[in-house]
Amino acid sequence: MIFQWICVMVLTVVSLLAFFLWVRDRYFRLDLAKRELEQQVEDLSRRLEYSNGLKQKITMMIAHDLQSPLHFLNVLSDHVSRFAANNQLPEVKAGTEEIKKATGNIHAFVKEVNLWARSQHEDFQPAQHSFSLNELAGELQQFFEDMVLLNKNVLIVDCPEDVFVYTNRDILKAILRNLIDNANKHTRGGEVRLVFTNSENSPVLTIADNGSGMLASELQKIRRRLSNPVVNAPVEPNSRLGYQLIADFAHTLGFTMSVKSSKGEGTLVSIGGLVLHSPFVSRLHSTEVISICQPD
Repeated sequence: MIFQWICVMVLTVVSLLAFFLWVRDRYFRLDLAKRELEQQVEDLSRRLEYSNGLKQKITMMIAHDLQSPLHFLNVLSDHVSRFAANNQLPEVKAGTEEIKKATGNIHAFVKEVNLWARSQHEDFQPAQHSFSLNELAGELQQFFEDMVLLNKNVLIVDCPEDVFVYTNRDILKAILRNLIDNANKHTRGGEVRLVFTNSENSPVLTIADNGSGMLASELQKIRRRLSNPVVNAPVEPNSRLGYQLIADFAHTLGFTMSVKSSKGEGTLVSIGGLVLHSPFVSRLHSTEVISICQPD
């Protein structure tokens, strides 16, 4: 009788222990599944937030940067229409050539937007090679030839022919194009300058204008954005969008930027962190990185 009671107790204890171990194992499995599910939800939420932010910035970028070429195209179309009505065939032919050039510029911009969107991914690694800075500046000068004339401005380029830069050409071109575009938009009957200097082995590109300049509040926002570059940073309200996009590009290439401006006296933007490298030289020569400027 006692033996049977002991056996029952042992079986009961073993059963309870087995049940406890099963419940414990089940709990840990469910807890692990819960954590994995929470991680998946967190990842999906982060990707959704990133995607929404990227869509917002792409939309604003397109609306911002297409204003100049579309406005120019609209004015040009009016001229061509008037020439056609007056049967001025040579002027119509010249106008259609300019329209073709303008649409080509818009196509180039769309490619630039695609490049920017890809550069916003955390694992994006831009391809880099050595190229002539003077040739790149010449392309930009040709690109803006008609747009600066529309505002009665002059684009002056000072880049020596023997300067070669080692970086991603498309992204650097996008940075300079946006800076020149900003300068041209805020200048009337003035000058926009793209200048390369290399004093004390510190190469710097500057884009300067003698246009309307900025308010101190605008300048502070831009400097704050440049001093805190992050991938897919949100669009800052009531700030110049062009500089927010330029900051993204500059961060991608590891460049540093400083901005000086006064209301009514124009704006000067400096780009540092450039690496000079001739394609005819096998070894790279790194240069000092100029620190991001702080508000005066």
